[in-house]
Amino acid sequence: MEPTAALQEPLAMTEEVLKLRAWKMPDLLVYQRASDEWWLTPLDDNLPLIRLNRVGIELLLAIDGQITVAVLLAKFGKWVCGPDGQTGQWHLERWSLPRYSLCYYGAEPPTTNRHGAKWDLLLQQVREGWSGAQGFEGEHHLSEFHLQDITSHDGHFDTIETTVSHLFREPCEALQGFTYGRLLAKHLRRLGWWTPKPRYLLEVGGGLGFVAREMAKELLPFERRGIRYVFLDITRPFLKSQFALAQEAGWSRSGMQANAEWLPLRDASVDLVIDNENLADMTPVRLSRHEVASGKGATPLHQEAVDWIRRLRLPLGHDLPAEFIFNLGPLRFLAELWRVLKPGGRAILIEFGIEEGWPAPVKLPGHTEYEVQYTHLRHAARWLGFQEQYVPLPQFLVIRPDTRVLCTGAAYTIQRFCQAEGKSFAIRAYTEAELAKTLGEMLPKLVGCHYHEIIDPAWFGLWDFKVLLLEKPGGPPRPSYRETKGFRWYSQK
Repeated sequence: MEPTAALQEPLAMTEEVLKLRAWKMPDLLVYQRASDEWWLTPLDDNLPLIRLNRVGIELLLAIDGQITVAVLLAKFGKWVCGPDGQTGQWHLERWSLPRYSLCYYGAEPPTTNRHGAKWDLLLQQVREGWSGAQGFEGEHHLSEFHLQDITSHDGHFDTIETTVSHLFREPCEALQGFTYGRLLAKHLRRLGWWTPKPRYLLEVGGGLGFVAREMAKELLPFERRGIRYVFLDITRPFLKSQFALAQEAGWSRSGMQANAEWLPLRDASVDLVIDNENLADMTPVRLSRHEVASGKGATPLHQEAVDWIRRLRLPLGHDLPAEFIFNLGPLRFLAELWRVLKPGGRAILIEFGIEEGWPAPVKLPGHTEYEVQYTHLRHAARWLGFQEQYVPLPQFLVIRPDTRVLCTGAAYTIQRFCQAEGKSFAIRAYTEAELAKTLGEMLPKLVGCHYHEIIDPAWFGLWDFKVLLLEKPGGPPRPSYRETKGFRWYSQK
């Protein structure tokens, strides 16, 4: 899907603009294509790569936060700065626009912290363009996007919504050399979730199927035998990839296109549910304080949300804003899990979210997702009758926090350079050694490759991702054991 950022006129070089200082965007990556040609990438993928000659690179390096736009214009404005013939003035009129976002003009620096949120203000116009609208986009926006707007799985998780599981679909040093799916299966084994063996395993929103493929590698053939692996996805194009990778892995698989907020399954029919990074795609409702206070929703959907709040006796606090986002879809899904899980059945839910306040929008190309309010979700799980556990994703997977991986923005930039060179480059988590192995002789030509500790919010905000473990009471007693001198002594609990 192409971004829909509106076309913008070049920046007028007024006296006011000329007085401003110029800063380069942090973490800018430059590729030296030839002895006298360098490449940059504008933020908007619809724009072509920016090609600079030696004068153009001098212009870029001169943007240091000390020099004014007027001095830059006087020094470089009339000179040709690239093989395409654009002058320095042409670049100065465009580089600070949100579609390019290569630099910033201002009286003060955008932030004293290179990872501060103020840099994001420079990109907000592009984000609004990505999603197609400003502000709240409607209660049905997310389901319509996944049903109608996604016509192919090719490149979706590279350019539209990159997930944690997609970044770790290949073995990575940060995951002790495992993939995300395989490590997930290991920790479910640690919890005892493969004993007894689940007969009916449902994965909701399985992406391209990498989690299913990698989980199979952790289980022996006889352990997989007898497990029916079922995919449920609202986006039909993803099912084809899920089926192919599951078959490659040896699963007995089937699937269906459906909305997880209304599961087309019988009561008490499922043993294990895996829902990985889908909750933020479920129905949001923008409620008002008046609707909650009066108990009367403005629409049937709002009334349903108000009824949930009243029924659950959700502790909303005394400082309720005039308007706020409420996660109706995740509550619907939770109620459906209670219905379809067998007694003793389990579910693991993984998504980014918050514990205080109200869900904020996350603008992505073509759609807007919303944070999950986990305090509300956990309250609802307990009200339904689930036994629940809750932990940050890095803690659950025991991810090595000090492993340094390539900045995701740099990965997107390198991918564009590789595409222009006719090479393939996958978006994923790269350590320095893994990137060197992947790029080979291309790596020394890249200037500005930068790495973050995997736990650094500047990389992907992993600590914002939470794991909610649910178990429906009433299953058969499970064997437990203690080990003494190599012997296991079993008992029933």
